[in-house]
Formats: sequence, C-alpha cells, structure tokens
Amino acid sequence: MRLPVEQIGHTNILHTAAVMPWMLWAVDGYLRNGARRRGVLLVVLIALQVFAGHQQTLVYSLVLAGAYAFVMSRSLHKTRPTYFAWAAFIVSGLALAAVQILPTFELLRNSLRATATYEFFGSFSLPPRFLQTFFAPYVLGGGNGLMFRAPYIERPFFGEYAAYAGILTLMLAAFVMISKRDTRTKFWAAVFVVALFLALGRFMPLGLYQIFYQVPLLNLFRSPARHMLEVQFALAVLAGRGITAIRSAERSRSITAMLIGIVVFVITCMAVTWFRPAAFHLSRDVPINVLRAPELFLPVFISLLSAIAFSMFVRSKNRRALIFVFAVLIFDLFIYGSGSAWRTHSPERNSELWREPEAVTFLREHQAQDASTRFRILTQDQVFDPSLPISIVTPEGFDFSLQPDIYMMHGIENAAGYDGFGLSRYSRLAGDMKVWGELTEPERTLRGDSRELDLLNVRYLLTRPIAVSAPKTFPSAPARYGNQQFADTDLGLSPIPSGQRLSFNVPPTEVDRIALLTSLNWSDVVPDHIAVAAITLRSQDGKTFDFELRAGDHTSEWSYDRPDMRARIKHKRAPVATSYSVDDANGKFAGHTYISSFALPAKTVITSGSITVATVKDAAQLSLTVGRISLANGAQAFPLRSEWITKDSSSQAIPAPSVTVSSDQRWKKAADFKDVSIFENARMLPRAWLANEARVLPEAEMLQVIRTGKFTDGKVWDPRQVALVEGKIDFNSSSRDANASAILITHEPNRVIVGAKSTEPAILVLSENHYPGWRAYVDGNLVDTLRIDYNLRGVTIPAGEHRIEFVYRPKSVLIGLVISLLTLIGLAVWWNLGTEPFAIEGG
Repeated sequence: MRLPVEQIGHTNILHTAAVMPWMLWAVDGYLRNGARRRGVLLVVLIALQVFAGHQQTLVYSLVLAGAYAFVMSRSLHKTRPTYFAWAAFIVSGLALAAVQILPTFELLRNSLRATATYEFFGSFSLPPRFLQTFFAPYVLGGGNGLMFRAPYIERPFFGEYAAYAGILTLMLAAFVMISKRDTRTKFWAAVFVVALFLALGRFMPLGLYQIFYQVPLLNLFRSPARHMLEVQFALAVLAGRGITAIRSAERSRSITAMLIGIVVFVITCMAVTWFRPAAFHLSRDVPINVLRAPELFLPVFISLLSAIAFSMFVRSKNRRALIFVFAVLIFDLFIYGSGSAWRTHSPERNSELWREPEAVTFLREHQAQDASTRFRILTQDQVFDPSLPISIVTPEGFDFSLQPDIYMMHGIENAAGYDGFGLSRYSRLAGDMKVWGELTEPERTLRGDSRELDLLNVRYLLTRPIAVSAPKTFPSAPARYGNQQFADTDLGLSPIPSGQRLSFNVPPTEVDRIALLTSLNWSDVVPDHIAVAAITLRSQDGKTFDFELRAGDHTSEWSYDRPDMRARIKHKRAPVATSYSVDDANGKFAGHTYISSFALPAKTVITSGSITVATVKDAAQLSLTVGRISLANGAQAFPLRSEWITKDSSSQAIPAPSVTVSSDQRWKKAADFKDVSIFENARMLPRAWLANEARVLPEAEMLQVIRTGKFTDGKVWDPRQVALVEGKIDFNSSSRDANASAILITHEPNRVIVGAKSTEPAILVLSENHYPGWRAYVDGNLVDTLRIDYNLRGVTIPAGEHRIEFVYRPKSVLIGLVISLLTLIGLAVWWNLGTEPFAIEGG
C-alpha cells in the first residue's frame, strides 16, 4: 500500500492505524463466542489507540469498528443488548484512556485548533484527478528519483493523496464483489465507496462537505484525504476475501477473471494516455511517449502481468499460481516505492541527524559559560540581515539545520516548533507564530520595536546565511501584456492582506510609468472604483508620487468568472492580462490576472516604492496578489526582482537600508556556519525577573504594547519595571530595588524553583506559558498564579528573600487517572463474572 509508506513521517498516524485490524479481530472473536476476554481485549485496544496519539485516525477507526460491529451483529441476528454492549466497549475503552483524553481536551481548548474554519477543515481534500493514481501512481509526476523522475505537477504533499494499492489488489477486490456478495463483502465494499467519497472533501458535488463541517469533533480535523486509510484497508480486506473465494469456489470463474483483467488493463492504458494530464512532462527535454517514461509504460506492463497472474490463479487455484500472484503483487508494490522508500526517504550516513550540528556545539559552549542562565533560541528558515528589510519570498529547498524540533533533541529550547496543538495565546505572543514555527510578521517581530521575543527569553536567532547579495541589475522583459512589458515569470509573492504593505528598493532608474499584474482575493463585496491599494513611488531627490489601484478599473477578483462569483460580485472586470484554467470544488472556470499602468507627470529617477492594501468596509479578508511589477521609460522596461521586495505593516515606517551593522543594534552576528547564521539578541530578558509595578490593560491593548514597545500615550514600556495584567491584582506599586534579583534554581518539565530577593514588594515574572494546572508556592504557601504580559506566569511576593516553586498538578490528569483506574477495576471485575452477555445465534 502506498499511503502508509508516504505517511511514514507521521509515525503517530501509523501507530494508531496499526491497532485498527486488531480491534476488528477482537470484534469478530466476541461475535463468535461472546468470550469476555475478547470484550476486555477490545476495550484495551481502543485505549491503546488513544495512547498511540493521533486523534483523527482514532475517531475514524472507532467509527469503522462501531459500524462493523453493528452490521455483523445484525447479520448474525444478535439481540438488542448486543448493540449496547458495543457502545459500552467503546465508552469503556475511552474511559480507560481518560488519563490521556482529558488533558488532550484541555490542550485543545487552549490551542489554535479550538475552532477550525471551513477552509482549514477542507484542506488536503482528495482532488478527483488523483483517482487515476489507483492505476498509475506517478501519472502526475513525483516518484522516488531512482526510476521515476518526472517532475511532480500537482498540489504539494503527494503523500496525503496517495491512492495506489496495487493492480492485483483491485482485481481481487473486484472479483469478490462479483462472486461472493455476502454481508462482509458488502460491508467492505460500502466502506470503500463511503470512505472514498469522504476523502473528496470539498471536491464533493453540490458542496455536500459543508454538512460534515456541522458535525462536532469531526469538524476539528483537516485532511479528509486521510480517509484513504480506510479505502486502502477495505481494498486489502476485499482482496484477501477474493483469494479465499477463488480457492474455495466450486466452479471456475475464469471468464469473470478475464473480464476483470481486461477492464483494469484498459483503464490503466487510458489513465496513461487519453486521461494523462496535459502538464505531465519528463525530467529531460524530449517528446513524451509511453515508452520513454517509466511512469507511463510500467503501469501498463504491471497491469498486463497482474491480469495474467490473476487469470492463472482463478483457473488453476493451486499453490504455485497463488505464489505467482503474491510475487507479482510484491514486485508491483516494491517498484513503486514500498521497497525503496527506506533508501530515498531516510537520512544518509553523513546527515546531521546522526551527529551534533555545528550550531548545537556553539550553543552548548555558550550555555556552559554560564550554567545558571537559561535561554531559548528561535529558528527561522529565512535569509536574515539585521540592516535590511526581510524578504517575503520563501527560500527554496529544505534546510535541515533550521527545522525547529531538531534542537530539542539536543536539549536546547526553541521558541518555535512544529506543534499541531500550538497554544493560541502563545502563538499571538510569539509573533503570531504558525504551528510549524514560522513568524507571520517577521519584519515587525525581528526588526521593529516589538518585545515579543525578548519576553520569551530568546537569546539567539538562527537563520539561513546570506550567500550572495541580491542582483543589482534588472532582468529582461520578454513578456508583453496590454502594451506593457514584464519579466517572463511571476514574483512568487504571497497575497498581501488588508492594512499591510509591500516595499521595494531598486537601482536608481529614470522612468515615466509603473505597470503591474495583480488580482484581488475575497473581493466580491468591493464596489466599482473603490481604491483597494495605494501605490507610492519615491524619487532620488525625495519626491513621492501616489496612485490609487481601483477595483474594476485596474484590478478585479481572480475568480471573477466563477459562476457563483459572477452572480454576486459588485465591481466590473478590469483589463485581463493572463488567464488560466481552474478545476476545483466550485467547478471549472478561468482565473485571471489584470494589467494596470500609471504614468508619472514627468520622467523621474526612482529608487524605491511601496504598495499598501487598503482596509475596505465589509471586506475583512480582502487581499491583493501582485504577480509582476515593471518600471518603464518609453519602450524600455525594468522588471522588479523578488529579492528587492519586502513586506511590512502599513503602520510602520519604511526603514532606510544601511550599509554597516553598528554594535548597538539589537541583533549582533555571533557565528556563521555552512547552513546557519547565528545572531545574538542584545535585548533578551532573563528567564525570570522582578517588576515593581502592575498596569491593567485589556488583551488587545496589551498585545499592542508588547508588539510596539510603547503604551498608547507614547511612553516606552520597560518589562523589567511594569508587569501587564488583565485584571485588578492585590499589589501596590513600589519603588524599584536596584539590587533585586530572581535566580532560577531548578528547571524541570513539571517543576520550576526560583529564588528571589528584593527590599520592596515585587511581581515575579517567569518566562514560561501560563497554563491550567500550574500551581505556585511562595515559601511553601499556595498563592494565586497570575497571567502576566499576555501569557507569562507570575506571582506577587512581599519584600525579603523568598523561594518560589511552580508545580504542574493538573486536575485533568488527576481526574482522568481516577476514571482510568476505576475503569480498569470494573473491567477486571466484569472479566471474572461467570455469565456471558449473550448466547450465540446464527452463523
């Protein structure tokens, strides 16, 4: 099966899925003889799935096991109490794992996934085009790079959509559905159809997936394509039953087998010829034909070989034919990656995974210099120069040394990390950090006056090194749209949301106009002639030139021709520059970019500029995609390079680029290695400190103070002096003790001890997450734990010398442990009772 191989990076998915067959085996055993040990085993297996750690796969498995138990009970004419028994088993399994489930729900309530938008819920839906990969797995490109080298042409993350289960698997499954239509066959056939339909997600016809979005709990999971796990499991079960049906058949079904083989062979041929995507191409520049591409001719060959093996087995039913069937199937799956993934997907011997990275050695040396001072790092897979605006273009390739979870393996705390249940408040405090550790607004967080990273005790920033400076010359302009010339490729910029801005610096160039290719997103409510962006050009002599980019005149909605959009859009279609075909859940339509140009009053030497997206009433999600920008002077065009463009907030001043990095700047270069540059944060705050004043602020205003470093009256905020709180606390501001200290004594995952000394009452601020379950003790006395500076932990302390201990004792774990223990005792008692729950009837 291709899917488990592609999901090998998600070990918790595989661990959870691996328990599912055992659950079904326990269900079958309980149905046969009603043995209590099988019921207890089922309960234990459900709990084991919970502990395996992937909630989505757990829910899908429970639904599948429950449906299987219900259907098979009905087919065996069990009595109604049997249905209650299955429900009791599932509830008991969940109760046995309550020690894991309750803390997980507590985490969920505080995480970014507490709620999910429909866009998130429907992400990673299975595009219908991927149904071709049931017959030709690499007809869309991709592959292991050994034999299959055609470039991948579809959406990212092929592993989420992998459908291939082997040609013989399809033939055997089809055979049993035709020749042995008993309850089990019908059930697994229904599972295949229903799970495949669910995998389509937002590609379902008539928007039916919207209905599933209304189902509590299920609407928290994204990637409906993961229903392919049930699809492939159902195929495997049907194929196994097909082998059994063939060997036990009283009469030959060779004609049926021949027809199945022919049909599968013909479909495979059609998949690699008539239905092959037009964008499919080879890694070398040669004409495409079936015999030149193993992605195309191997499916045909394997389909033919599978049909021969299948027909021979159906005709003879002997062991040799069965061995040949298995040999062909193994060869089939092996050649498509099931046997080579260990080579192509595993780190090589010289990989940094097997040794200590140079950056880790550097950080450990600095840790050893002052063992009493703890600090965090922040990794960002981005080129960074403190003296220049941060590029908004995502670097190409994969830099192992900057993956956030790597450093935790070496005992170095990272303020970033890949965390599917990232805390929502922490995310907002840490620069609106995404669940994979990327900053949403790196310009604000790294180069502005923000104190976000300072509060989080970030001492070192690890980024990609600056290999080569950006080119200083304009590229060629071979593309022409609407009498304007552009570069031949797009800039590759992400959409600019409302209120944000692109800035660019260019070599001084005399021009008479600027031209753009743009499109709008989520702009259906924007009326005609409304300014959606402000364009500013700056000349060498300091003059500025402003232009308005208006909806309907200069730019329009990218999906203007989508039928539902045309029915409600409020602005006209601007002059079209480029069009492209779109085939998604909303149907087939043409997407567009739009051409616009703006003339300067006279020829002027331009050095920089910006594009600021407006905030439009009722269009909260409005954003602008800028595809290409060209400056022009008569017949000569000067296309901009992506390296010259940066992104910042519209409320920030555009920083003037400087040539040198002075010693008093925030980020100082500490080290340079092959793949990593390390900068030291001169404004880092310690892991614990004492403040002598508290100021009550609402959440939104508190975040604004942290992100700007200033109060609304313009006064600079000093976190060492003023602690920000959300409500009134029992503390009176005091004068600052210049000799006050807070020293970290013990730092463990569930226990932190700080020694504090001050001649005045103070607020101890600990740079750790405020989270339910943490209790604070001052000199052994329980005190209230405060939320400080939006999401940090703190307590008030009187004057003097004190020992403050933070201990993690969550009620969710304690309550869950009690429930789990009581369930375990109940199971033991039930197992030892003599009466079986029901008598076996039927076959």
